[in-house]
Amino acid sequence: MQLPLFPVDIYLLPNGICKLQIYEQRYMRLVKLATANNHGFGLCMQIDDNLCHFGTRVIITDFDPLPNGFMSITIQGTEMFLINNHWQEHDHLYIGDTSPVPNWHSKNIAFIDQNISDHLKKLFQQHPDHASYYPEPKFDDITWVCQRWLEILPLEVNQKQWFMSRNDCSAALSFLHTVITTSPNAE
Repeated sequence: MQLPLFPVDIYLLPNGICKLQIYEQRYMRLVKLATANNHGFGLCMQIDDNLCHFGTRVIITDFDPLPNGFMSITIQGTEMFLINNHWQEHDHLYIGDTSPVPNWHSKNIAFIDQNISDHLKKLFQQHPDHASYYPEPKFDDITWVCQRWLEILPLEVNQKQWFMSRNDCSAALSFLHTVITTSPNAE
């Protein structure tokens, strides 16, 4: 699938939600393309000037024009993808030829890790602005819990890419056990 690409430092996985401010003309065009074809656009990261291999297709769930002429959009991740090829058009908007990557499935993980889930609940309570993006949080879905943790932890881009290349949340869960149980604020 060809998607307009938005290289940004935001790490968003399927079912993740965030807001972006759009002000460059090329990204105004990206919004038009994303809403016209109902495929959304690709959120991807970059290292230096190179686009990373994995990204997340997102859809625009809400938008608001701002008084300064910018636009605020709310996006939600739908699926991960692999960038097979990409190019820049006349206005420097990236377009990518992408292939979907299967979303992680919780059915492979037959339990909920209550400790990891409870710590995310506490974090949401401490940050109600972020929690407001998720009116119906899925704290009993270990994939959803792991993905929300990975979105908010300060990880290097190559670490984020590595997690995206996994088949399920097992590696993320192991990593979270290490981070949460060794963190001084874990209790």
